[in-house]
Amino acid sequence: MLQFEHSGLKLCDGVTRREWLRLGSLTAAGLTLPEFYAAQARAADNQAPARNATAKACIQMFLWGGPGQQETWDLKPEAPAGTRGAFTPIDTSVPGFQICEHLPLMAQRAHKYTIVRSLTHTGINHGTSAYHMLTGHLHWSPGTLRHPTRNDMPNIGCNAARFLTHPDHLPANVQLPAIINDGDALAVPGQEPGILGEKHVPFRVLGDLTQKDFQVPSLKLAAGLSAGRLERRVSLREAIDGHLSHLAMEQNGRAVDSSYERAASLLSSPKTQAAFDLSREPAALREKYGKHNFAQSLLLARRLVEAGVPFVTVYWNWPNNSDDQSWDTHADQHRRMGKHLLPAFDQGVSAFLDDMISRGLLDETLVTWYGEFGRTPKINSQGGRDHWGFCQSIGLAGGGVTPGLAYGTSTRDGGYADTLPVTPDDLSATIFHCLGIDGRQHMHDNLGRPIQLSFGEPVRDILSSHG
Repeated sequence: MLQFEHSGLKLCDGVTRREWLRLGSLTAAGLTLPEFYAAQARAADNQAPARNATAKACIQMFLWGGPGQQETWDLKPEAPAGTRGAFTPIDTSVPGFQICEHLPLMAQRAHKYTIVRSLTHTGINHGTSAYHMLTGHLHWSPGTLRHPTRNDMPNIGCNAARFLTHPDHLPANVQLPAIINDGDALAVPGQEPGILGEKHVPFRVLGDLTQKDFQVPSLKLAAGLSAGRLERRVSLREAIDGHLSHLAMEQNGRAVDSSYERAASLLSSPKTQAAFDLSREPAALREKYGKHNFAQSLLLARRLVEAGVPFVTVYWNWPNNSDDQSWDTHADQHRRMGKHLLPAFDQGVSAFLDDMISRGLLDETLVTWYGEFGRTPKINSQGGRDHWGFCQSIGLAGGGVTPGLAYGTSTRDGGYADTLPVTPDDLSATIFHCLGIDGRQHMHDNLGRPIQLSFGEPVRDILSSHG
């Protein structure tokens, strides 16, 4: 946290040059908030603005671990023993459309969303499959465990946010409540801007949002530092830098100066603080969502979109590596899904949909949910299912999506897309399309080479516009 002390080489008011360079030690993917905005200010792209959008914003839920399609949206009660799951399908508000018995609240709202039962790819590794789903591009080295690199394709949110308008006091792209990793704190690729560069890094809200007094760490002022005092210190910094030209601000100096001003503006803006302040929500509504970090993150996502943030990604990330909260159900899936995973998802997402509808937000916000892959047709000896990219079920709702559909089918055992297959590339193209972004236009890598935003096709049959 930034501190102002009367020690070291002092500038006026007892502030050291080092402390100024630490102004607002407010982390977002390892960047201070000023660095975050400085990065965003560098080298503006010449992309075409979003047009003909059916959604102004997108809230993307990523169910890290990979939910099994056979235990959620595509049960196979007629499949042979050893393949069919233990759960019973139940009717929904859409005639002929059945889902899992442990999703009763979502069953009542089936006319508000659409399920695609034929999403398919070939990955079986957590990291590179997540990369494919989160970027819409196949990883250059699938099947291996990889760190994120500057040569990666950009996260869909990082890509889309470049085209979308948002208030100056808010970031364009937010990820919460964690950075997902695949063992040994190895961050999963696909969450970063990759070839777009650090100017498109997402703003991250990390922590346990179920806590009553939760505050976004990167928006907290240091003890004893008021908003007015911060603004005075930014003015002071400008004067100081005028006398320290020998330290040089490099060619991006103006962008850095602007970033400090914007960081101060964000820190001191009541609108910013209000958008990120979950304590302003009624206790009854927070209880309706449920005391689960994923659910409370959805509530914050709603607040952010309502305030004007155009892209928010909410990761389902299990605390303390608790298997009971992990969708990676290699073992004991009947108990884990029936007692923990599905009830939490059912409560949180149903409350979220109700909340979005009651505020008039769902019609103008694209909502999606999916994991990195599905699960194997065959139940293993530990009572679970293993990694399986060849088929999974995903959900979409809101701006531009025709609700109440069950699109595509899987084979009798739920293992493969049978009709109307959809790829991660098609999913990214669909997201771009709903946001009014032409997925056929190009971005450029660090060497200036053009790469198409998406090589997929929008799934027009599930879009209300059919455009």
